[in-house]
Amino acid sequence: MGPNLDTCGELLRPLRALMGLKQVALQKGQFNVDGAPYAAAGLLTELVHRGECRASELAHYRIVDASVVSRQLGQLEQAGLITRRPDPADRRVSLLRATPEGERTVARQERRKAKWLSDALADWDDESVRDLARLLGAAMTDIRRHYEDQTATSDSAIKEGTR
Repeated sequence: MGPNLDTCGELLRPLRALMGLKQVALQKGQFNVDGAPYAAAGLLTELVHRGECRASELAHYRIVDASVVSRQLGQLEQAGLITRRPDPADRRVSLLRATPEGERTVARQERRKAKWLSDALADWDDESVRDLARLLGAAMTDIRRHYEDQTATSDSAIKEGTR
């Protein structure tokens, strides 16, 4: 059955506040990444965690247009943080991988963010932080799945209408 609308409305408030805090941190340079714009750094982090993959996979996972990913990948490549190689299965497509410097950059940034969170959540214990991480992870998995299901249904309806 799922939660009612009022309960989900209660969830929206802290999510909006969290997103607003992220924007403030970005504006103040709190989460700047050495050698890469913030948005491109998010893509670099995704690539480090996912491993070698195609740009289309990154765009799909980040839920952004391929043109956005293409521009950001160009910035990361120019900064020496990623490399490209032809995909052996389809040489028209490139496989992307973080360079060792890209991996070090992400590790430094993840450490800074973890330190920032540790300071901000100084009154929390490890178990509470783990519970929050587990719940947020589960919620994001379900939200992503729902989004992808809706997108697939919508895409299917559009294709059916063009026949």
